[in-house]
Amino acid sequence: MTLKQQKITSAFLIAIVVVGGFQALIYILNLNEPVIFLYVAFAIYFYLLFKISLLYDLHFKNPGALARAKKRHEGLSHWLHRDLRAVGAAFWDRIRHFRKWEHLRHWQNYLVLPGLIFWSTVCLLYLNLGRVYVEQVFAFMSSAALIVAYWYLKEVFHRRKEVVDNDVFVALSAVKIYTAFVLYASALGVARRFCLDWHLFVLAIFGLTFLLIYQALFQHQLINLKNLGLTLALSLVISLISYFVFFYWGLNYFTAGIFLMAWYNFFWNIFHRKLDNNLTWRYFVEILLLTCLISAMIFSVTNFKARLSNGC
Repeated sequence: MTLKQQKITSAFLIAIVVVGGFQALIYILNLNEPVIFLYVAFAIYFYLLFKISLLYDLHFKNPGALARAKKRHEGLSHWLHRDLRAVGAAFWDRIRHFRKWEHLRHWQNYLVLPGLIFWSTVCLLYLNLGRVYVEQVFAFMSSAALIVAYWYLKEVFHRRKEVVDNDVFVALSAVKIYTAFVLYASALGVARRFCLDWHLFVLAIFGLTFLLIYQALFQHQLINLKNLGLTLALSLVISLISYFVFFYWGLNYFTAGIFLMAWYNFFWNIFHRKLDNNLTWRYFVEILLLTCLISAMIFSVTNFKARLSNGC
């Protein structure tokens, strides 16, 4: 089977699970079965974890472990002792790529993006109980984002490079922009729905922003103390913006998510350009004006006075 056929097959299997899974979650939720909804969500997520593990294993394994183990222990006289030692040694050799820290952290990093997309979508489905059209929109968009993420995830593992190539980075960057939107929107929606304190909301925004930037830095092999410090600073700035969003924004957490996503995209693009040593004043002004324009458009369609009576 060629690489393209493998990628198509893998994407098809992911599409069946995520599209069918989100539809099942919508159906179960609208039957008012939140416990079953949560169980099914975890089952789908464990499949997504298994799929990443399988893709990683297929591309980083060292084949022929059993043959090497048999040859190594062929001098043992008793057949049972020989076979047990061979099987044990073959298994230990087979999972060698999972025992190496540089490989393990590479695998762990690529768990972040699918997990953020999936669980933020699950939250949005729950928050929009009964609003079937809204649920379907997010189910479709998140399914597309997950399929694209897994498509390029297989490509990353196939190339076996520490630093992702530009085509992969561009595709995953588009997915991350959508991920930032659903993350921030779901965080504010959950905070409003369960009357959470502003400390928890701001802390959640800080942690989620840090994860988004960190996994991007990892893909470029740019993780060091200086960049981690800048990542913490950028996460702090976004969380400071989210503080004002929490107190002054209305009920529409969708527009709040777009607003926070726009400023996340601004700061990340400036940071990324600076790391690549190609940041210019012209680019800075252009993206700042674009972010301000998006913010102004969001302000124009947002009712900041909307509040639930007897709400939080």
